[in-house]
Amino acid sequence: MLRLTPRFAANRHAAPLADLVLSFLPRFPELEGTEFELDLLPSSSTLLGLAEQDRDPPRIRLRPARPTNPSLTYTIPHEFTHLLQYPLRIVPGGERSCDLYAMARTGDRFLVPPGYVRVPRGARMDWDRWRPTAAILAREAVTRRAEGTRTYIAWWERSLRALVTPPGSRERERPRELPA
Repeated sequence: MLRLTPRFAANRHAAPLADLVLSFLPRFPELEGTEFELDLLPSSSTLLGLAEQDRDPPRIRLRPARPTNPSLTYTIPHEFTHLLQYPLRIVPGGERSCDLYAMARTGDRFLVPPGYVRVPRGARMDWDRWRPTAAILAREAVTRRAEGTRTYIAWWERSLRALVTPPGSRERERPRELPA
């Protein structure tokens, strides 16, 4: 059960933002019986979202944004997935795991690429094109994890890179500059 905090409810974008949040809930049926709050972070926060899982009830906090902000389509499912990690313990811990499980459930709706898993530059630059493929691969990676594969995140990263990067033209990261 989702409860809005007074601070969230007082925000001028509260109703459409709450509608956006609620539109993702059907993809997280495990949260149906879980009570949690929806609150706002300070507008100066560098975080897009935060799950406060150690509270009773748990709380998801979002940086104030217009509901049309594309980053919300990634942030909201990511924070929901944190609630699946703890307190429910349905998803393995960690940010990268959280990204992958959120993408497996709602990646087709991500208007921006996830922030913690490694997404090849070509896919980042043309995310609309690669978004469905990334979501399908995320579902396969989660299936592999359920079957016992512990390197499922690396498998997802390699698989997407292999599809995005043409053979023979290995995408390279910028070399790190050494301190003088």
